[in-house]
Amino acid sequence: MLEQERVKLLFGPYRTPKCKVGRRLRCVMRGKVTVAGLSDAPIQWPYVPQPGGNGYRSLILCGDLFRAVRRESKVAVAHWWGVSRDTVWKWRKALGVEKNTDGTRDLASRWAPERLLNEETTRKRMESLKSPERAAMIGAAKRGIPTPDHVKEAIARAKTGSKATQQTRLKMSEAHKRRGTTPPGIPLWTKEEHALLGTMPDKDVAERTGRTLGAVQARRYDFGVPNVKKRNPMSKPPRWTPKRDRLPGTMPDTVVARRLRCSPFSVFFRRRKLKIPRYRGPWPL
Repeated sequence: MLEQERVKLLFGPYRTPKCKVGRRLRCVMRGKVTVAGLSDAPIQWPYVPQPGGNGYRSLILCGDLFRAVRRESKVAVAHWWGVSRDTVWKWRKALGVEKNTDGTRDLASRWAPERLLNEETTRKRMESLKSPERAAMIGAAKRGIPTPDHVKEAIARAKTGSKATQQTRLKMSEAHKRRGTTPPGIPLWTKEEHALLGTMPDKDVAERTGRTLGAVQARRYDFGVPNVKKRNPMSKPPRWTPKRDRLPGTMPDTVVARRLRCSPFSVFFRRRKLKIPRYRGPWPL
């Protein structure tokens, strides 16, 4: 689509309001403001300097500009009034204008056939960007060229606070092994040794791999592998007999549980089921 067709105004003509520098106009967003000059856009428009003295100008939203923002497409308003599309979007948001105005829908209907024809070309181009041949060519062109300092700083800022995944860290480790850039004197972790992490206590992994306990713990922490915790098996509930049913309520539940070798909760629920009140006497010696 030609540029003049893409920025075409549908509901014009639009004329610059009659005003003089120093006079006041009513802006829809700011109220009464003082005109500081006229812009040099295709449609000249009065403006006021933005607060702060940074040199930027802000158009006065009034008259035909107010009408264009409500009906024309964002691209057309940005072109003819010499502002950015973000500025037009802010105007629409402040005025409560919907996203798809009459001009936006008309532009989409005229531009749709051309965009549909280019979908196949776009798909092929995106596939070519991910091809291994292209990656190999870029790698060969950059191999041996040192990375500039400003690029290193930008990469460091972008990765600050982020943590690489376990798969990424393993790939980085393999790359260091191939290049021989690992620290000297430190034995390298093999895939078999790394697979032992989290399957047994760190002490056992250290004995198997011949490493220190701190090295195993640090490796497991770096890769986010949870630790193994051996838990004691849960005790079985006691088999309640008439003789045992006479014990709850005669002494504290914890003492009864110790005598029956069971959990205090088992004694508590059994006592509640039999409707036996809690023991309130002195603590047995």
